[in-house]
Amino acid sequence: MLPDDLVMETCLLAGEIMLRSGGETYRVETTMALIAQSAGMESVHSFVTPTSIIFSYRSGERSLTRMIRIPERTIDLNKVTLVNQVSRSVVSGSMLITEAYLRLQEIDKEKRQYPNWLQNLAAGVASGSFAVLQGGSGYDLLPTAIAGLCVNISSGYFQQILRIKFFAEFMSAFLGGLIVYCFCLLFPVLHLNLMIIGAMIPLFPGLAVTNSLRDLMAGDLIAGISRGVEALLTALAVAVATALILSFGR
Repeated sequence: MLPDDLVMETCLLAGEIMLRSGGETYRVETTMALIAQSAGMESVHSFVTPTSIIFSYRSGERSLTRMIRIPERTIDLNKVTLVNQVSRSVVSGSMLITEAYLRLQEIDKEKRQYPNWLQNLAAGVASGSFAVLQGGSGYDLLPTAIAGLCVNISSGYFQQILRIKFFAEFMSAFLGGLIVYCFCLLFPVLHLNLMIIGAMIPLFPGLAVTNSLRDLMAGDLIAGISRGVEALLTALAVAVATALILSFGR
């Protein structure tokens, strides 16, 4: 592999990991540009959206341009932090491009910092606790935690089957609301409205909204609007599922 091609592969791999792991668009562009400029590349330009990366630079008389697609995204901020550390090492000169590329490959292959069972458990605890914080009683804690746990597990499962995020989130929200509704039928002392709010906590697009606002403030209008629309669709899926469950309650 030519040195110029290695720089391109390193930059794209860094950007892909960050974007796929929930990193902001401007952070992805800045990281790739810093790595390329540290390697002596000129006329560095990038165009990043939540689903694609276009990157180009000039090395002497040779110009290179590449584009990659990001079909799936998740949230793994630990990988974003690790890639940032690699880029800082390259910029400071303490790491060569070849070493950075190998390190990025290792980061890409690493499993999540927290196992799935722990994430699901945390989602359940957060759901149950939020229902109580909203004014629910102690009796609402366990049923809401169970519903939130099921929502978090089913969300990833439905996305693998349906391949359409909106419908996957709608099905997960409907399942969580249905579990809460069944508990309320068995135990009328429970608070349906508060439990539904708590059960939907794992689906709330907090990171998408935050990244959307940060991208908009950074001037990345296309990325900011697209992330905002993505968050809006998630909120719509949750709202429709909640409305259906509440209609059963009436």
